[in-house]
Amino acid sequence: MKRNILSKLLVLAFCVAAISCKSKKNLVGSAPSNSNETELSERASINLKKIVAKQSDFKTLNTRANSRLSIKNKSFDVTMNMRIKKGEGVWISVTYFAGIEVARALITPDSIKVLDKINETYLKKPFSFVHKYSNDQIDYATLEAILIGNAVPLTIANKSNISVAPEGLVASGQQNGLAYHVNFNSDFKPASTNLKTTDGSKNLSVAIPVFENIAGVLVPKSLNLSSQALSNSVKVDMEYNKTVLNEPVDFPFNVSKRFSVIE
Repeated sequence: MKRNILSKLLVLAFCVAAISCKSKKNLVGSAPSNSNETELSERASINLKKIVAKQSDFKTLNTRANSRLSIKNKSFDVTMNMRIKKGEGVWISVTYFAGIEVARALITPDSIKVLDKINETYLKKPFSFVHKYSNDQIDYATLEAILIGNAVPLTIANKSNISVAPEGLVASGQQNGLAYHVNFNSDFKPASTNLKTTDGSKNLSVAIPVFENIAGVLVPKSLNLSSQALSNSVKVDMEYNKTVLNEPVDFPFNVSKRFSVIE
């Protein structure tokens, strides 16, 4: 592996610092007439409430994901042990050949920390570091929502356009330079999410083709992320296994003195 390659993968892929190869076209309809505008608004409000009601709610998630990470035509088959405390942090340990840990990441609403154990390097940045590559609307809540299979918060805001397509409900809209388009499945969970900057320079595509029901809570069974920003392209394909909810988790993250800091 080249120096810092896994560190870059973790920063770009899991902080959503870049966004996807192709975005789906937003549904476009004619403007409603004054006579049915109120009816359409009420119907959209009802559908939005259905989506919000299906947002998965739990305290912690612990899973093991067989994953393929790809960046700039280089791919790695790894295992990601992932722990999430909702609203507090995401901890990821990446193991490679023979179960050897090669990288560890801790992402919180305020910071990003990555240990590259192969090259003995350490990256620590404020979460705002991702805005160097993405729209300012991308925050910790966006990352967490994607990983736990919830709708990204801004896509289910009151200003979202909620429409009905053959495959289910669709939420679309634009906010502060970021356009979004979300297709929901029959369980009102986000089957696909597309985010892109309005200038087209950065795109993110997330697909969750399969959800798993754990004690009445729907969480991803498989998750595919594809992103591109500037010259950076990232793909992450994950298969969640042995997912457990609401059990105590910790975030061990000790930095040895021998590790050098990446500026």
